[in-house]
Amino acid sequence: MRKKRQRRRSADDRHDTNRATPFLEARGEILDVLRGKVVIGHALCNDFLALGFVPPGGLIRDTSSRLFKEMCGFHNRRLVSLKSLSLNLLNRRIQDGKGGHCSVEDAQATLDLYKLVEEQWEQIMASRSKDAPSETDSTPSLAHYMQDEYWPDPRSRQRSVPLL
Repeated sequence: MRKKRQRRRSADDRHDTNRATPFLEARGEILDVLRGKVVIGHALCNDFLALGFVPPGGLIRDTSSRLFKEMCGFHNRRLVSLKSLSLNLLNRRIQDGKGGHCSVEDAQATLDLYKLVEEQWEQIMASRSKDAPSETDSTPSLAHYMQDEYWPDPRSRQRSVPLL
């Protein structure tokens, strides 16, 4: 008699997706939280791409930036992992276990990396803001770009090629 082969379970199987917040609702809540806030993270472009959001550059503190690569001596590397930065600059091993990434551990390492250069980074940002256009210019504000006209509902998109 042949044993019935069990299907491997994935992380998605462990969560009740029927009770999950719909993407557009979650996205709206996330954007509300982020509005006007400084965001510290690693390779944030990936997260913002998933949200379909382009934040103002002055509010981003991304530890995947050139500053951290240079501190490690990785001048020629395009990307440096958070794991590598943490080991080289904080002398801390992260993402080593079988479980892979721990979001809390990653967030703590990212914040600790930022704290290494916080004063320098904020001085750079302050000098850039002095050179930035004043509030009286005609540049649209972030609130202007957060209006629905710039964020079409993905369900309303028309297919350009008819299905057969």
